[in-house]
Amino acid sequence: MKYVIVDLEMNRIAKEYRLERQICSMEIIQIGAVVLDESYQEIGSFMTFVKPQYNEAVEKKYQKLTGITTEIVQDAPHFEQAMRMLFSWCESLQDQCQILQWSRSDLSQIRREIELKKPVFSASEKKYITNWQDFQEEYGQKLGLYGPLSLKNAIMYAGIEAEGHQHDALYDARNTATLFRTLRDPDLCKKALGNVIRALNPEPTFSTLGDMFDFGGIVLSA
Repeated sequence: MKYVIVDLEMNRIAKEYRLERQICSMEIIQIGAVVLDESYQEIGSFMTFVKPQYNEAVEKKYQKLTGITTEIVQDAPHFEQAMRMLFSWCESLQDQCQILQWSRSDLSQIRREIELKKPVFSASEKKYITNWQDFQEEYGQKLGLYGPLSLKNAIMYAGIEAEGHQHDALYDARNTATLFRTLRDPDLCKKALGNVIRALNPEPTFSTLGDMFDFGGIVLSA
């Protein structure tokens, strides 16, 4: 079993495409992914920019957020080709893959773009866009948190040094992978959860960390 962590960056569909925006308001402009082996170590990565179809430019808001400019995506593959590149990369791993995302939004975005653009994918390709695991939800459940937690805050609270800059799809995938690896290592998990508890409760009323959190209840997935 290998673990593939995927992240996307998007740009808004232009206002003149009113009907299209009713189906899908955004378009993918970058796909990033890393793959971990059975020991949760990174053994490969994938990245491509994607040329938007319903906006000639990357809007300034998203340029500032992602660092991706119109010039960068000008000669990039369109959505269908970019997805086929991702599928081909996954297939090259030659093993069963569990695909993970930080929140449910990335797979939802892919499905909305498929509905809008109607690419034709084979059954072997479609298997890579089903049954994605929401690692954000798993992370929150481990901490007993209610409501979504941003990747930036999850990394910060866990006391982990983020790699690269936020809203770069490859770096966000890699930082998500670091959290994933942390929660599956007993020692790293205990240390990270302790950091999170201290960050969220700077003035605890508990005499010890053990009084506040039952680490014995942590279940590590194989």
